[in-house]
Amino acid sequence: MTDINMRCTPRIIIGPLTRLGVGTAEWGDRALLIADTVLEDTAAVIQEQLDTWGINTIIFAREGLSADTETLDECLSLTRGSHAAMVVALGGEKVLSLGRLIAAGAQSHIYAVDLMKGGQPDLPGLSVLEIPSSGRHTLLFRKEALLTDSASRRTVLIQLPDPPSNTILMDSSISGKLPVGASALSMASVLSSAVEAFLSPRSDFFSDVQTRSAVKNAAMLLRNVKDEAADPDYRLREAETAVLSAFSTGLTGPGPAMMLSWAVSAAARVPKAAAYTVLLPWVLESPLYTGSPKFGELARLIADQDENASDNPAEEIRALFGLLGLPGRLRELGADLADILPASGWAVDILGSDRSDLDEVTFRDILEIAS
Repeated sequence: MTDINMRCTPRIIIGPLTRLGVGTAEWGDRALLIADTVLEDTAAVIQEQLDTWGINTIIFAREGLSADTETLDECLSLTRGSHAAMVVALGGEKVLSLGRLIAAGAQSHIYAVDLMKGGQPDLPGLSVLEIPSSGRHTLLFRKEALLTDSASRRTVLIQLPDPPSNTILMDSSISGKLPVGASALSMASVLSSAVEAFLSPRSDFFSDVQTRSAVKNAAMLLRNVKDEAADPDYRLREAETAVLSAFSTGLTGPGPAMMLSWAVSAAARVPKAAAYTVLLPWVLESPLYTGSPKFGELARLIADQDENASDNPAEEIRALFGLLGLPGRLRELGADLADILPASGWAVDILGSDRSDLDEVTFRDILEIAS
């Protein structure tokens, strides 16, 4: 199998962990590696690989590692005290956001509370190497990261300056260790972000070319996940589709279901991919997308056979997710309505400046129906 090595911003490498020293050795000789404890074995492999490139590594591992204000301040202090020259983030999207925030603020006199209030680093940040463990990275092509207040659970989207260097390494052998159910949730999240990019008011001819492919490929991969998840070629196609979907989001911006799922995930401490999978069909049926002229085409892209497709993409998505036994209600995730209702306001705050059609009442109605 031939590796794929694309030169772009950020640099993306789809290949094995042995490639992680390519381009990163010139960043410095000391790194902070952050990871969830469930990935400690993989983190140890990464540490060994960095060592072969002459890079000393400090590992910060914690169960349920996430981009919250307390953890960010702790990591900023560790990075500054260790004089790390780079940050390596291994994990899901919350860990990747944490890595970006650490790298951006490490060399400035800034703390999490400042970022929550809209402050920005006053000095250049550190280089960052991101290794998605789930095979997806929604904000890959966005200069953004999400940060959650540890006390209130409110989540904000932080706009970040360009790091000196940024590399994304996607090793399919890491995502290949995921159980089939987790793989299905991850690809469902990839499909969901592509769907919202296709329907975005910012979409155009160029973005539609990318999103059509991302939607169709993600739906096909989902239908085959039970039978082919262990196949290396399947994992390679999974990584390619995740990059294509992220590129689409980079062009159009995050959609309302995506940001609502981030807010719900923070409020109820449930997996973001699971929340996104539940919420997308309900958001598609909400006033946010009512009467979209793309609905018919979108439904056909998702459907297994064009002639059997309805004109309702929400129905096609529910049918596909249902075949895989994915959750359809927030209560199935253990999310209590009283706990997640504040997320309706947080989601508006995240996207409100860009989308004047978003309001807290609409999001609240969606949460009540989806619960």
